[in-house]
Formats: sequence, structure tokens, C-alpha cells
Amino acid sequence: MRTGNWKPYLESVLALSVKDAKIYFLKGPVVILGLLMPFFLWLAFAVGNRVTTSGIPTLISITAFFTASAVTPVVIPWETRQRSLEMLLTGPVTMGMIILGDSIASSLLGILISLVLIAIGFLLGVGANMLVLIPALVIASFCYSFLGLIFSSVPSDVPADAIMLASAVRLPLIFISGIFIPLGNLPSPLLWIALLSPLTYFADVVNLSYYGTSFLPPILDMAALTSFALLFLYLSIWLNRKAMLRRL
Repeated sequence: MRTGNWKPYLESVLALSVKDAKIYFLKGPVVILGLLMPFFLWLAFAVGNRVTTSGIPTLISITAFFTASAVTPVVIPWETRQRSLEMLLTGPVTMGMIILGDSIASSLLGILISLVLIAIGFLLGVGANMLVLIPALVIASFCYSFLGLIFSSVPSDVPADAIMLASAVRLPLIFISGIFIPLGNLPSPLLWIALLSPLTYFADVVNLSYYGTSFLPPILDMAALTSFALLFLYLSIWLNRKAMLRRL
């Protein structure tokens, strides 16, 4: 792409992001699965283990995962149903623009909610190394939003279909990613499975930023998150392009 073409491209992507933020941030599925679900999962863990403010890192890990991947599974099926996706594609908008616009909106929601939790932690005296936490939060939020876009590639105009698929994948990942059970306490077979989850690496960085220790080297955590993000971006564009003819 020529340098002069970047400006209209970015303007289109940002316009799509603003549109998604205005329309979808307060949609029922986003609020329930992106905000309420991680809170009640954390609350069940906190009550059962008598966790107080020390559970804030766990809450941040869960919330970033669910919230950053809450918008993207909904947008494309919803717009297919409303016929607005067909209208978008008749204009100067590509599937890549739609994917990036959706991902920015969804990532922004995950980042903002996580920052609120981080600020609450500071108010309660639970500090973190922000130089470590913020870059990991940004990369992880985009990684999770791209994962949500993979779920949206289901060739259906019913958002519930993508949401059910997303839930079937996200819930097991929560329990194998070292959030509720430390990675060091997992038996070897489960540890290898945990290393296949992108959530494992973000949770490890969160532990490093709050407690000063991590199971894996932080460079490996960041490299793994970035690799997962690029893989999910490629798959989300490829799968949604492949499903587009069945949508229209």
C-alpha cells in the first residue's frame, strides 16, 4: 500500500471502530459476557478461597480476556442480520478494514475496563509495575479481540451462534491457564496444555507486575502473546473472508 493511501485507510478503520463502540458496548451479550461473567467467576473464586484485595490481579486477567473478546463475536453476525454488513461492503471498505475496526473497538473496551480495575487496586493499596503491565495489556487485548473475530466467522446471522462457540472455548481456557491454579502446581500434561493458551502468558505477566515473580521469562510471555495475536489476526481475516459469500 502506498504511503499516501494510509491516511484514508486508517480513517475508515477508526470510523468503523467508533461505530462499533457506539452501537455494541452496551448490547446485552457484551455486558453479560464481557462484564458480568468475569466478575461472577472471580467472585466465586474469591469467596471460596477467602481472597480479598490480593485477588485483583486474578480479576484483571479474567476481565481483560472476557471483555476484549466480547464485542468481536457479535458485530459481524449482528450486522449480517441487519443487512448493514452488505451495505458496508458495497462502499470503499474491505474485510481487513472491518476486522481491524472491530478489533480496535473490542480491545479498547478490554483496556478501559482493566485500567479501571488497576486504578481500584492502587486505591486499595495493591500496586503494580505499570511498565510491564500496560504493554502486556494492550497486546493481550488485541490478541483476545482477534480470537473473538475467529468465532464471528461462523456463517450465521444469529449472534448467539458465535457467542455459544466463544463460550465453549473461553471457559475451558480460564481453568487451564494458571489463573486459579498456579502453573507451578499443574501436573506436566496439564502444563503443556496450558502453554497452548494465550491467557496463560498474560496471566503470567500480570503476576510478574504485581508480585515480582513469574513462571516463564517475561520476554517469552510477550513474544508468545504477540505471536498469538498475529496468528489470530491472520485466521480471523481468512475465515471471515471465506464465510462472507455464505453471509450475503
